[in-house]
Parts: sequence; structure tokens; C-alpha cells
Amino acid sequence: MKNSSFKKIVLGTEVFSGSWGTKFSQSKIEKILECANNFGIKEIDTAPSYGNPKHQVEKLLGRALIKYKKNFKINTKFENKIIGSSKIAREKRLSLLKKSIENSLKFLKIDNINILFFHSGSNEQFLNDDMWEYLIQIKKEKIVNKLGLSLKHNLVKNNDLTQLKKSMDYNISCVSTVLNMFTRDSLRLVVPFCRRNKILLYTRLALAKGLLTEKYNSIDDFSKKDPRYIDHINTKKILIFKKNIKNLTAKKSILWSFQRSDKVILSFKNINQIKNIFYNK
Repeated sequence: MKNSSFKKIVLGTEVFSGSWGTKFSQSKIEKILECANNFGIKEIDTAPSYGNPKHQVEKLLGRALIKYKKNFKINTKFENKIIGSSKIAREKRLSLLKKSIENSLKFLKIDNINILFFHSGSNEQFLNDDMWEYLIQIKKEKIVNKLGLSLKHNLVKNNDLTQLKKSMDYNISCVSTVLNMFTRDSLRLVVPFCRRNKILLYTRLALAKGLLTEKYNSIDDFSKKDPRYIDHINTKKILIFKKNIKNLTAKKSILWSFQRSDKVILSFKNINQIKNIFYNK
């Protein structure tokens, strides 16, 4: 893989929450950050909702980034279930939003957020002028560099472009959406919209949780507690799909996403996964 491709990679961090059965210590995360940095990966994607309790992953990252934070741009998100609810008074909503952002800055130990994403919420949560007025203001104050929209995939599947169409009014310049060889819904409307309007396109789940790699071929490859086993209907569909692709590898799946997006968010459980996929011998 060409070295220029590394510039398209954004290091995903949801996996650091342990949700996939692997526990992550600070030292393990530091090794992944060091390896990513050595390969030219310069951007990280995280969120307050990653981990239990909230901000767990942001806290782990903040401690691990002390040595490397000048090397990475940090993207995070804000919670929208409460902040975007019209049932809560305006002052309370803005207070919660401000607190969420302050906590992210504090736990990540940074002074500035590269991209602050609205995190996969409903149209009701998104269409909140007061919320976006505040976010545009902190962008002017350079607390965040850019505002982003992480699209809820059900909206994409239903061809609901409400949030995308309104994004221009809210000063949103980056969009994150699910896109891989199997899940191509975003190619219908989302990708063309972003291209027409010069919106930076981030795609996620390029490997479909590892299913679009050479590693897994049967539902029996997973333990019964694994989320991919629990969601066995969708897992089986993807495994059947990939049988029709000759010599499918993780590299091939990633390159497919590279060709259709500006940035690709990828997660790694260890440094060997980074080396195995990207190291040029």
C-alpha cells in the first residue's frame, strides 16, 4: 500500500472500550498510538459515549496521548439524546452541551478539537438552531476547527437527507457515514451530495467489524458472546456475500473504501494488525 494512503486513515477508538472482548491498558494504547504515528496516521476519532462510564475512552486516550498529542488531530463527538431533546429547557440543553465539550477537552488533555461531530442522532435532535448557534460560536473561538455530522445509518438506508440538506446552514464541513463493499447505501445519495457540496467525507466500518477480511469464514468462528455472533443474521449475509469476491483481504476492502471517500476510520486491537495490513515489505 502506498505511503500516501496512510493520510486517509483515521484511527478509530471505540474498540478501546473493551466492547469486542479485548481489554486495553494505557500502555497497550500507547503502543498502538506509537505504531500508528510511525506509519503516518495523524488523526484520531473518539467519542464521550465510548466506554462505560462515559468518557472512559477519552480518559484513556488523554493519558496515552501525553507523548504524542502534538502528532495527532483529535476528532470527538457530543451526546445528542439529551442535548437535542425539545423536552428540556433551552438553557439546560446548552449547559449540557457546553459541559460535554468541556469534559472532552479536559479528559483528552487538549485545548482544541479538530472536528466535533453530531453523533448519529435523529432529525429531531439534529434540527436544533440554538445548539448549532452555540457550536458555530465556539468554532469562531477556535475551540473546534470544524463541525461534523456523523449520520445515523437508518436515515441513510431510508434515503432521508434532512440532516445533510440542513448541514450547510449549520456550517458543517465534514460528514461521517457507514460504507463498505457490503453496505453501499451511502453511494446512492450521501456520497454524491458530499461531492457536489465539497463536504469532506469520512467513512466507517470499512471492514464490517472484521467480516470483510480473510480471517472469518463461518459464524462458528465467533464465541456466543461476540456481537457478531449475536447479530448472526447480518453476519451470515456478509459471509455469504464475501464468498463471491475472489481473494478478499482486509487490504482489498480498505482500498475499496479509500477510492470512495476522503478519510477512512479504522480500528486496531494491536500493533500487529496495523503492521499486517499496511507494512510494505
